Amino acid sequence: MKRKNIWTLFCIIGLYLFTPQQSYAQSGATSALNKSNQEQIVQEILSEVRQLRVEVQRLKANAYQTQVAIERLRLQQEQVTRLTREISEVRERISETKTRQVKMSGMFEETEKQVKAGVIPQSELKRISGEIDELKQREERLTEQESQLSAELDAERVKLITLNRRLDELGQEAAGAGDEKRTDKKDDK
Repeated sequence: MKRKNIWTLFCIIGLYLFTPQQSYAQSGATSALNKSNQEQIVQEILSEVRQLRVEVQRLKANAYQTQVAIERLRLQQEQVTRLTREISEVRERISETKTRQVKMSGMFEETEKQVKAGVIPQSELKRISGEIDELKQREERLTEQESQLSAELDAERVKLITLNRRLDELGQEAAGAGDEKRTDKKDDK
């Protein structure tokens, strides 16, 4: 066994001594070429990583802007809904007031007949007349309130439309960026 090991050692040393030195030189040139290739590949990878980092930062900024726009849109929608509900309530109260006015006017005519007949005192006619005047003033206030709420609602709807457009633009920007990346990848292949 020792002889076999010694013999193997001598063979390896002999091969090393008798191998031409040119093969070492060729291997060094190939090694330098591979090293240059590897450095170029590393530089390309670093460049791609930097581009990806920039793209991720841009996407984060777009995502933040989109979240802000969505939240504003939600709040604006709530505002529009609230104003719409308020206008509806005011219109309902106007309708009730008008209905009551018609009733009171009919009641006034009946009471007027009864006052002329001497059945009901004149004070009852004055009370009904006062209620009718109060209902007219209430209707005027409600009509004015409805007008103000309508103007507010119109302004809030314009804001809502603007926010919707901004959100659409952000969506198109994100979709456009995705399309550009797909196009770039196809071009690279």
